[in-house]
This record gives sequence, C-alpha cells and structure tokens, in this order.
Amino acid sequence: MENETEIVRTPLAEDSSNETFAHITATGQASAPTGRMPLSQLVPLMVAVSLGYFAVQLDVSIVNLSLPAIQASYHADVAALQWIVNAYTLSFSVLLLSAGILGDRYGNRRFLIIGYALFLTGSLACALAPTISTMQAARFFQGFGAAFIVPNSLAVINGSFVDDKRLRLVLLSVWMSFGGAALTCGPILGGVITSFTNWRYIFIINLPVCLLGMAITARAVKAAPQRPTRRQDWIGQALILLFSAALLFLIINYADMRSVAHAALLAVAAAGLAVFVVVELRLTDPAIPLDMFRNLGLQRAVTLGSLINFIYFGIVFYSSLYFRYDLKMTALQAGLAFIPMTLPLVFSNMLSARISTGHGPDRSISVGLAFLIPGMVWLALPAVDGGYSEMLPAFVVVSLGIGFITPMITSLALLSVDPERSGMISAVVNFFRQISGAFGVAVFGAFMASGGIARSYREFRFALAILAFALVASIGLFSRLGSSKASGAEG
Repeated sequence: MENETEIVRTPLAEDSSNETFAHITATGQASAPTGRMPLSQLVPLMVAVSLGYFAVQLDVSIVNLSLPAIQASYHADVAALQWIVNAYTLSFSVLLLSAGILGDRYGNRRFLIIGYALFLTGSLACALAPTISTMQAARFFQGFGAAFIVPNSLAVINGSFVDDKRLRLVLLSVWMSFGGAALTCGPILGGVITSFTNWRYIFIINLPVCLLGMAITARAVKAAPQRPTRRQDWIGQALILLFSAALLFLIINYADMRSVAHAALLAVAAAGLAVFVVVELRLTDPAIPLDMFRNLGLQRAVTLGSLINFIYFGIVFYSSLYFRYDLKMTALQAGLAFIPMTLPLVFSNMLSARISTGHGPDRSISVGLAFLIPGMVWLALPAVDGGYSEMLPAFVVVSLGIGFITPMITSLALLSVDPERSGMISAVVNFFRQISGAFGVAVFGAFMASGGIARSYREFRFALAILAFALVASIGLFSRLGSSKASGAEG
C-alpha cells in the first residue's frame, strides 16, 4: 500500500517563505480528468465515499449506549459487552494493514463496494444474532467491511482529483465532517432507538445506508486502472492478530479464569509477538516494517496516537455504562448526556485544520495537550465525586483536547517519511491507533466489572491520573530525544 496516501503540501501564501504543512489524503495512482468535475458528478461521488465513513463512525458511538439493553437481552456480563466492541475494532485494525493494498491492486471502487457489502452483511447478522456469541462473531465480520471502506473511500477522493490538490483538501474535510457528524448523532440515535424501539435497530439502520452507498458508488465512481503494489504479508497479520487477541482475552476475561489459563494466554501472546518480530525482520515487504521505529517522528506519532485512542475509547466505553448503571440514567438521558461531550470534539477537530494550516501539526497537537492533560487531571480529582454535573466541565476540556490532536497524528507521521512510504506508514499508524482503542475498552471495562460504584470510579480516576502522567512523560522524553538529535546533527 505504498501509494495509498500521500503528502500534499499547500503554501501558506503565494509569496510566503514559510514551510508548507502536509495535509493527508488517500491516493490512487489512476489518471484523472483535468479540470473541475461538474457539480452533478461531484456531489454523488462525495455521497458515495462519505456514507460509508458515516456508517463506520456511527457504529463506534451508537453501540456503546445500547450495551445495557444488549446485556439485558442476552443476560451477558461486562466482559461479553467488551467483546462486542473489541471484536469489531480488532478485525478493523488488523485488516487495515492490507485493505488499501487490495484496493490499489484490484481497484478502489470495487473494494469500496465490497466494503459496503461486507458491512451490510455484518450489520444484518448483528441485528438477527440469537446469542451473544453470534453477535460477537457478526461484529468481527462487520469490522472487515469497515477496514475496506475507510482506506478505499479516501483513495477514490484522491484518485478522482489528482490534478486539483486544493479541491482535494476541501473534499477531505467534507469526508471527515461526515465522521464527526456520526460521532455526534450516534449517542442521540442510540438513546432514542433503545428507548422507543428495540436495540437491534441500531444495526438495521446501517442497511439502507450501505445499499444507497453501493448503488451510488456503482454509478458515480469511475473504475481506476489496476496498478502494482507491495506484497501482502498475511503471516505477519495473522501473528499480530494472535498476539492482540490473546492479550485482549487475558485482560477482559482475567477474573473468570484460573492462573493456569492466565499463564497460557500470556505465553501465547509472547510467542505470537516473538515469532512476528522474527518474520517481519526477514520479509522484504512486512506488514509492519520494524525499521520505522528508528524514526523519531514515527515513534512520537505512534506513541501519542496510541495513548489518545486508548484514552478516548476507554472513557467512552466506561462512561456509557457508568451513566446507565451508576448514575441511573435512561438510554435517552445517557444519549443526551453525551452531546456536550462530543460537540467540543467536533469543534476542535475543525479548528485544528486552521491552526495546522498556518503553523503545522505540532502547534495543534500542543494546543490539544494543553487542554487534554489538565482535563484528565481535573476529572481524576477527588473533588469530582462522580456526579454528571461535576464531571461535565472536565469532560468538555478533555474532548476539546482530543479533537485538536486526533486529526494531526497521521500528518505528523507522514511528515517524517519519504512520500513513497506514506501509504504503508499511514496504515501502520492507524493500526496502532485502532488496536490501542481496543485495549482502552478492555482496561476501562475492567473497572466496571470490579464491583461497586465507589471502587469503579476510584479505579477510573486512578487510570486517568496514570495516563495523564504518561502523556507528560512522553512529551518530556520526545523533547529530550529531539534536542539530542538536533545537537548530534550540529556536531
């Protein structure tokens, strides 16, 4: 997937001597018509690529608010609910490493349609799942569709506007806004659906979206020529899946297993990771090139991106259950309670583009950290006793911080590598982000399973304090490493 994404540099001003800032878009190498696309063609194309991203992001936020209803329906425990979320994230993150390559090789339009079809099938299976196990399997399958939709929808945008970089940036912002809208309205829809109908409709609403997306993609998106790509590393992906699944199972199901099972899972995870490293070092085209970790910019992007997703996914999962069980909110009340927490994220997400265009991604990340770290410390203070009104201001500050940082992680990574490696690096960075979100759900979900409102919230606050310290430590570490590298270069 070496050409899945590229760095598009836009000048701050035509006569400016300042360095340009890299905006990230997904690419295809297909030739595109020069000149402007008529609006009658542009609008259907953007609907085709944006509907899929909307559905993928909607499932992130809408499912969490419906978990208590799902739990009651299946008589499931918290661990089973965590697997409903993580089965989707696990398959999504691992397949991301190859989904873009397949699209580049056999056609992004074709694989966008395949992604819609898989997501539709997975959604239908979730809606009809008779048991918790079949629900988890359906969510795993649904993640395959999400993995095909995201990189190939971006590739269609870039491949359709090769000669118009400015328009491509505008369209990328439109595409991202669909995701932001999904994250914002997901809790509301989840609360309304769960309150007035059956929770299964949170998956059924994906069906018309996917059918419409497939139909419009078939008509509005032109097929691009197939092109050579790097080789697939299926063995490496299988090994990283084995490692991640074993470790997640250990964390999520720890309380229900004996020490022998703990040791066995830990051994499987360690063996999977060890064999993965050996295999990746020997391959010409590894799924995750280990030499990337010698690059300071990539180290920073992976570390920061992983921490942010761990924090965000963990907080959202924990809060969804905390609002319902401990604060005794109805599904509708919990959905409405999330609105002040998601709107600031959308606002700062859009504002980050303005900041980064003028000053680069580091400025937006710094602004985000200036909100995020104090917000997490605020939320961890004993004075915040766990009531919604006391928690809300801190939630808003945390949400603002995450919104400034999240869009800039991939930009930060791609500024650190040569353009020919940008597609592969983008996939790897996003894999680490997604899989870290799964571990965030696993760890924060364990607090809900520990028993007792006071103990649960105490552990939640302690985790936030530890993670805030980890963010501060990472800032200091990379600042020091950057200074040492600069001193070495001068010497």
